[in-house]
Amino acid sequence: MTDTKRTKAQLMAELVVLRQRVVESEKADVERQRVEATLQVSETRYRRLFETAQDGILILDADTGCITDVNSFLVKMLGYSHAEFLGKRLWEIGPFKDTAAAQAAFIELRSKGYIRYEDLPLETRDGRRMNVEFVSNVYWVDQQQVIQCNIRDISARLRAEEALSLSNAELQVRNEELDAFAHTVAHDLKNPAFLIIGYAEVLTRDYVTLSDGERQRYVKVIVQTGYRISTIIDELLLLAELRKSEVKTSPLDMVHIVADSISRLADMIKNAQAEIVWPDASMWPAALGHGPWVEEVWANYLGNALKYGGTPPATPRIELGAALQPDGMVCYWVRDHGGGLTPEEQSSLFTPFTRLDQVRPKGHGLGLSIVRRIVEKLGGQVGLKSQVGAGSTFYFTLPAAR
Repeated sequence: MTDTKRTKAQLMAELVVLRQRVVESEKADVERQRVEATLQVSETRYRRLFETAQDGILILDADTGCITDVNSFLVKMLGYSHAEFLGKRLWEIGPFKDTAAAQAAFIELRSKGYIRYEDLPLETRDGRRMNVEFVSNVYWVDQQQVIQCNIRDISARLRAEEALSLSNAELQVRNEELDAFAHTVAHDLKNPAFLIIGYAEVLTRDYVTLSDGERQRYVKVIVQTGYRISTIIDELLLLAELRKSEVKTSPLDMVHIVADSISRLADMIKNAQAEIVWPDASMWPAALGHGPWVEEVWANYLGNALKYGGTPPATPRIELGAALQPDGMVCYWVRDHGGGLTPEEQSSLFTPFTRLDQVRPKGHGLGLSIVRRIVEKLGGQVGLKSQVGAGSTFYFTLPAAR
């Protein structure tokens, strides 16, 4: 009887234990389902992030280095299909074809667990070069090491940085040029201003005691110096116009333009008793440009030739010419037979806001820099050929008119 009761008691205890196990099993099943659901949500979220990421992503087996997954962004970025990535080692894919470097990076990654290249050059399937930021790290998934590589295209950023660097360099040049400009203008306006003030003071103070000839000579100097200041101001205005203006080029009537330039310098030509020779002008090839600006170029070149193109009492002889070049540009030139220029003087001629320091009549420092700006803005170039004792040839090119 006792054994029977004991057996029942044991059965009851076992039943309780079984019930507890059932309950625990049910709880475990619920927890398992919850964990699976959580993992499913996590996997869904991961896949969504993986596929919509705006960086290329590669997943590699840390042991073999084989690619196990790749996102759509990288497929599109490099031009290889999804299937062409899977199962391949990183160095077996075209963009990473530097096998030695890729294998060395893989060994370093396994050793350190993290590598980063700020600027890695890659090549797409169609041969396009690009620069990327490459970041890779090792982590554990289900007791297995995997490698994730994030690849970001930084080509646009590098282009922007390069453009910014160029802009900064150009800004620095402009600032230096502005300093030189201010110095040149102050210097070139100061001298004639002092000259006018000096002669005006003499006239004011000694007008009664001066002879008529002296008074007329002083007034003439004041007038001439005033015109010189006016010319400087005109050139400053032209320089400002060049900075902000855009013009449409058209075929030039170069003979008419040169004739107008010579007419502007008539008094200067007469005083120098200069001979200007351009017999073949009717045969000159036509060029494209902007008439008023090109007239300034000729006026500056001719003016310099008249100042430096001959040593009195010799008569300055100035030759003008033009020729079509093989590159489709027309070259125009002004040749004088003066003392010529040293290589050092030639190197500084077209530099903005500098002038020659010679014991000869001097220009006011702006002319040739303005010539250079005009011609380059019209698509041409300026230059000169000179030899000490053999004169100088100043030239400029413009696109030929077809």
